[in-house]
Amino acid sequence: MSAATSVVARYPSALRLIHWTTVLGILIAYGLTYAEALFARGSAGRAWIWWTHISVGLLILALVCARVMVRGTTPMPPPSAALTPLMHFASRAAHLALYALLFAVPLIGIWLAFLRGNEVSFFGLFTIPAPIPVDRPFGRQVQEVHEWLANALIAVAAIHGAAALWHHFVRRDDVLARMLPGRR
Repeated sequence: MSAATSVVARYPSALRLIHWTTVLGILIAYGLTYAEALFARGSAGRAWIWWTHISVGLLILALVCARVMVRGTTPMPPPSAALTPLMHFASRAAHLALYALLFAVPLIGIWLAFLRGNEVSFFGLFTIPAPIPVDRPFGRQVQEVHEWLANALIAVAAIHGAAALWHHFVRRDDVLARMLPGRR
């Protein structure tokens, strides 16, 4: 039976919404880091870039927490029958890496903001003042870790996305279809 005619055991709609919103958030947060160069140091535009970057990072952290809660409280479909044991192992490893990075990158980003003496704001809805002393030299080291882990997140996410597209267009199985938006 082809993937087109088979019934696809899809992930719950809440999980699919969280997944695609997280993807969009990652693209925005990462893209904003390149927009920084368009504005002079100390300008309002540059401050807006970082305010938005931090707000989106907090949103990503909230989304990954929500995702963990949904996964823990909602029945999930079994793994796709199209996956070989090796593919299933690789998928699990990639997902674990993504979860670890989705937690680590925003948390280290928050720590970085605090080390710089900045408060952390979530789209102006609430603000958390820096609870630790300013330490700019250490902050530069933390920034390097934050950037390295963000690049690792992009790399793992790109591999994850490429694998999903390979399943969809080359293998023509249900792996990607299970996470696509739309009705059940």
